[in-house]
Amino acid sequence: MDSEDALRGSTAKVVELLGCQIVEGGKPRDQHLTVDAVMHEFGITRPMAREALQTLHQKGLINLQPRIGATVQALERWDLLDPDVIAWRLEVAPDSQMRSLTELREVIEPRAARLAALSRSAEVCHDLTSQARTLLALSEEPDFAQPREGAAIRQRFRDVDAAFHRTLLAGSRNELFLRLSHPVVMALNHRIDRDWAGGHQDVTVTSARAAVGADTVQSYPTRPEPIAMWLHMGLAYAVDQGLATASEAFAEAILAEIRGGRLQDPAVLDHLRAGLDEFNANGLPTAHRDGFRDAMAALVRARRAPVVVMGVTGCGKTTVGQYLAESLRAPFEEGDRFHSRRNRESMERGERLDDRSRSPWLAALAGRMRAAGSEEGLVITCSALRRIYREMLRVARPDAFFVYLELGQDEATARVAGRRSHYMPASLVPSQFEDLEPLQDDEVGMTVDATLPVERIVAEVQTELARRARGR
Repeated sequence: MDSEDALRGSTAKVVELLGCQIVEGGKPRDQHLTVDAVMHEFGITRPMAREALQTLHQKGLINLQPRIGATVQALERWDLLDPDVIAWRLEVAPDSQMRSLTELREVIEPRAARLAALSRSAEVCHDLTSQARTLLALSEEPDFAQPREGAAIRQRFRDVDAAFHRTLLAGSRNELFLRLSHPVVMALNHRIDRDWAGGHQDVTVTSARAAVGADTVQSYPTRPEPIAMWLHMGLAYAVDQGLATASEAFAEAILAEIRGGRLQDPAVLDHLRAGLDEFNANGLPTAHRDGFRDAMAALVRARRAPVVVMGVTGCGKTTVGQYLAESLRAPFEEGDRFHSRRNRESMERGERLDDRSRSPWLAALAGRMRAAGSEEGLVITCSALRRIYREMLRVARPDAFFVYLELGQDEATARVAGRRSHYMPASLVPSQFEDLEPLQDDEVGMTVDATLPVERIVAEVQTELARRARGR
């Protein structure tokens, strides 16, 4: 390597180190960077320091002005689509950067898929269908999940996946979409290069509270999810068939799959159903038709189990239940409204309900759960304090999923004492804890800390529901 090459390499390293410092906040906004300071910090020559600052200026991380020098800029002034800036942000704050990149993909890729189907270029159709078949074959390689033996397979898969999405953007015939292919590919590559679950097999999730949220980009699994491969296949052949609605729906579903819980979003599934109505599965290669049909049928026709939000008074059942129902686009029922007037009057007087008083109430709840459609789902609140109460509800719907909002007695008392317009007095809180039998390990459901923000609680529930749906 000659001296000029060495100089360029050294300058590039300084740019990287200084860029990472700015991105991670080590060089605060509005801080002045002088050439002398950069020379001293990195032990480089004045021309190299100037070149490094000029490069960072071009990327928007600093602003160079005569007699003032270099000033660190705020994030909104950075060139956020610059490959180096994306790479540095992925290094420093991968979750937020991946979320931003995925949101960008969610905007452009479904639209690009629609445009590609309308354009229906022979070359694009050939490449997409070939790449989709290759992805499916690679995902089924026995050694894919092996850290060493599968490295070459994963590298090949990564390259083909990147080519697939570049082809899709190119097929839109929109030059701006094509210009965005680089950040899209960086997002794809990051998941399998840096966030592959098989590379972190010593890390285990020990509780539902450690689960990622429904809007979080999930780690790349040890091997690709079969449904993701079939969705790629559907997208490729929908474009080949010139089906704009189906192409858009498949692209949307591919992006929903990488988010915890999003693929179970009724709006996503409704859009996918509409796309499948016009899609001709006979246009697939014969060897893939049955697999595709089975995968799509399992996805769009899966039963939606009713969700029972349970716990002592004051734990937030109504708030969480309403928010969860809205996010799942499912009907919501407030369990307390099924109480008889006598029960409500008894509780208003501070009188504890016995099993005989609760029995008609639980029967009414069970009836509502039994009537819930398998596709629309249901979110319903019920204290369900004792296991026998939960068993009564399970008789009506054996697939019921219970979300136990765990809360301490002192916090529950404080919450109930501070709320208005509710018939349950704080004096009955101790009796709730006397009756309480927390959700057991052999019961279908999950326990969540009721003191967490409601958005976090709902995200964890969505993630668990999605995990269970994939495991069917």
